[in-house]
Amino acid sequence: KYPTFRGGMDPKPVLTTGDVASHCHVSQETVANWIKGGRLKAYKTPGRHRRIRLGDFREFLVEHDMPPLGAASDVPQQNRILVVDDDPAVVRLIVRLLERDGRYETATAADGFEAGIQIARFKPDLVILDLMMPHLDGFKVCSSIRSASETSHISVLVVTGYHDDENLARAREAGADCCMTKPLSMGALSKKVDELLESRVQTTVASTPS
Repeated sequence: KYPTFRGGMDPKPVLTTGDVASHCHVSQETVANWIKGGRLKAYKTPGRHRRIRLGDFREFLVEHDMPPLGAASDVPQQNRILVVDDDPAVVRLIVRLLERDGRYETATAADGFEAGIQIARFKPDLVILDLMMPHLDGFKVCSSIRSASETSHISVLVVTGYHDDENLARAREAGADCCMTKPLSMGALSKKVDELLESRVQTTVASTPS
């Protein structure tokens, strides 16, 4: 039986190259070389991303005398990121960046109403949120996230093309952890995502009773 993730749900029995790299304390390039050299079995998704079946990874660890995967806490967990924007081109750009990284599971929403549904269904760790959207704007989505105890822990990264002082101040008042302006620098976005998720982990650990 496969180990379980938090919440007691069985995980999908596949890992990313980022998961493997994290467990083995090597770079993703090293993992890619293992795969290319035939040492580690892998397959490609329709989106051309490499995935490793959990059973194959266990065999690889045993064969090469590496530390085994043990309890659930030893199995790397992907952070979940919800991208909310009514511009399909922006959504594709951000999702492509996150999926190429290999450490994140992504979902998308085109407006505030759909975002609410996805937050309940997908349970993201981080929401990348556009401010100006039809039907329900990003300010209200952010306030909704912060006002509910079930979602208040979610990190919110606002991205907007309307970056005057008033809008940025309103976003922060609504509970945004960070605001970035469009057009986005993908390098800066990647760095900020890492910072927010790392900060979230540290906060969670600090608030856990000893």
